[in-house]
Amino acid sequence: MALVSCMECGREVSNKAASCVGCGAPIGATRPTPPPLHAAPVYAAPYAQPQPVARARVAYVLLGLFLGGLGIHNFYAGYHGRAVAQLVITLLLGWLFIGLLITGLWALIEIITVDTDAAGVRMV
Repeated sequence: MALVSCMECGREVSNKAASCVGCGAPIGATRPTPPPLHAAPVYAAPYAQPQPVARARVAYVLLGLFLGGLGIHNFYAGYHGRAVAQLVITLLLGWLFIGLLITGLWALIEIITVDTDAAGVRMV
């Protein structure tokens, strides 16, 4: 039997003992060393990424049918570039009827072909 120093309280304890009689710390366990000052911080858990929300296909189609010339259905699905383009074309050329024709056909084609939103999530 040999005597060893407790890592917590410094009391001399038998190396056969499971824990220190003075403080209860396990014998043979090493004290955790602090990380070096230059090390990157360690976080308990990685940051949780928000899960994308599935958009309703019915809402997309209805918005496209009734407000498709203004690009509202694309705003809903997250396609902001397309939506702004449709809105600008309608506002600038809508009074000539050609703008309404262009954006109306464009919206009709999108209603038929688009089944995912801008995040790539399939519409339900």
